[in-house]
Amino acid sequence: MSFFRRSVSSGGRPRPRAVWAAAVTGLVVVVLIALGVLLPVLGLIGAADGATVGALDVPVGSIVVALLIGYVLALLFLLLAARSRNGALAWVLSVAAAISALLVSLWPLLAVALAGVDQAGDVVPFILDLVARVTGG
Repeated sequence: MSFFRRSVSSGGRPRPRAVWAAAVTGLVVVVLIALGVLLPVLGLIGAADGATVGALDVPVGSIVVALLIGYVLALLFLLLAARSRNGALAWVLSVAAAISALLVSLWPLLAVALAGVDQAGDVVPFILDLVARVTGG
């Protein structure tokens, strides 16, 4: 019966073990980055926002968009690595996926820091004006 025959992919040869090793390793690294970097970063930002009782302006929208784009890009790199027939290319794509995940996992720290600096820039003129009013200058 032809229903139970295993179909051969378009290349006619199976994918090398290096391709599967690269794809699986890349997936494991991306998951570890998400669990070991992204979650603590988001926890730190949440704790800082809670400690300031909401006074810290957290750019949630830009953080969510960046995370979605970065992790979708990492997923695409991993899919391309798994579909590749070249072991070296699969490793390069897996490393690109890990780099994408790492960069986008660290982005929330930078986004909140930039927002905090912007917010502090607004506070300084207010404080100077307040001091001038109190001192009568």
